[in-house]
Amino acid sequence: YSGSIVVMDPATGAVLAKASSPSYTHADLGTVIESGTGSQLVDRTTQALYSPGSSFKTITLSAGIDTHTTTLDTTYSAPGTMELGGGTIHNYANEDMGTIPLREAFARSSNTALAQLGVALGADNLVSYARAFGYGTALGQDFSTTPSLMPNPAEMTTWELGWAACGLPVGEHASPAGPQTTVMQNAVVAAAIANGGVVMNPYIVDRVLSPEGAVVSTTSPKSLGQAVSADTAAQVREAMLGVVESGTGMGARVPGVKIAGKTGTADVENGNFNSFFIGFAPYDHPTLVVSVVIEGNGENVLGYGAQVGGRVLAQCLNIQALGAAS
Repeated sequence: YSGSIVVMDPATGAVLAKASSPSYTHADLGTVIESGTGSQLVDRTTQALYSPGSSFKTITLSAGIDTHTTTLDTTYSAPGTMELGGGTIHNYANEDMGTIPLREAFARSSNTALAQLGVALGADNLVSYARAFGYGTALGQDFSTTPSLMPNPAEMTTWELGWAACGLPVGEHASPAGPQTTVMQNAVVAAAIANGGVVMNPYIVDRVLSPEGAVVSTTSPKSLGQAVSADTAAQVREAMLGVVESGTGMGARVPGVKIAGKTGTADVENGNFNSFFIGFAPYDHPTLVVSVVIEGNGENVLGYGAQVGGRVLAQCLNIQALGAAS
């Protein structure tokens, strides 16, 4: 598969692991350059922009709760399809979910319900909260990340706003269509929710040592601000637990570990789509965050991001436990 993954410490922003596929070795470099495609040269964790799909609903839900526009128990009509702003919004497979509370709409990833929340929020709020979570910022203390994109709210139509709230960029205007995100940005969003709403600027190098082993410099964790209140973050964590326990993220469940997260699926072209998952564990005291994208490329990867994310979190928790015991 093509794709990438980031594992992060939510409290500090330390990047504990990252991988991008396809990759290359130094021995392959000449061949890769001569091929002219360059796909292996792109770090998909930091340089590739994706439509985040429903993983972006984490920001939409956060904004809705933080502005008191909605609550987890507010009910929404979630029909299979609905007209909004002169266009159509539809659920996956046009599933009619009836009238359901927002927590269930989030767990089952209803586009028609979350689009209504997006319109109630308004474009200014949606874009403002996305930026508070890091959109538009070149993330990274000691590495470079392509800034994630949101449109100019003044240019957004109602129909576009509905789809943007669900993570699909459909706008055509002077400013870029959005949301468009990196896998690193998605990790930062999940980390902020796990960290009480505080957004941490990620970093890779913990400390630099001299040849003799003396510490030359250390990296201090740096906050980018409080995206949402601690109370809002706690409610979103609860909703993300529901995704994994009984919703679209059940593939991420691991025996003995409480994992919370959000799935995402985004159509790309020719019937292909990408599978996303953002999540954290353990639920009660998060020490790890994961962000995954698996690119379709002609294969059915529906739900695969959650499966990969759950397995990686479990393995990393085992490594943490071994380290603590040694």
